[in-house]
Amino acid sequence: MDILRILFGWNWRVRRLRKHWDRERERCLKLKNPLRTELLEKLDNIENSLRMLEEKKMVRYEKLRMIKEVEIDLVELQALREGKNLRKMESES
Repeated sequence: MDILRILFGWNWRVRRLRKHWDRERERCLKLKNPLRTELLEKLDNIENSLRMLEEKKMVRYEKLRMIKEVEIDLVELQALREGKNLRKMESES
């Protein structure tokens, strides 16, 4: 498995992030609350970083730094989305 990662480079990691980004976007589009626009704006910013990772040739440490930033942004976005959903459910109860 490690040999395949070495042969195929960093693209597997970028593809995984793109897939995670796509799932988060679908979940955010289903939301009806006012938080939806804020989440979608953050997703657009993350998409720009993903696009750069996919299209631009970069040095390895720059690519690693951007990948880590995107991973952190996606985790923060997911926590924000889930936290707001929990508050909404608590207020309805």
